[in-house]
Amino acid sequence: MKKTFRTSLLVTLIACAPALAFAQTAVPTAKDPNPPPKAPEWTESDTNRDGYLTKEELIPFPSVLKQFEQIDTDRDGRISEAEYRDWFERK
Repeated sequence: MKKTFRTSLLVTLIACAPALAFAQTAVPTAKDPNPPPKAPEWTESDTNRDGYLTKEELIPFPSVLKQFEQIDTDRDGRISEAEYRDWFERK
């Protein structure tokens, strides 16, 4: 009886080993379903909650303000969240 149990256990472990190995492998996805969190300055800076940052809203954040023209890629005088996120990921 003991030998049968041990044999069954061994066969089960051997059969499950490949599945366990694949379970731990990370599979890259085309698009991350969880985008990176917003930069802390975004939620603190967008004081009027319109979804854009202006130079006036960035006065408390001089490190971002001095790069305003680089961040505002479409040159509309305001920074969208997408522009900000792209800049933040590049720096």
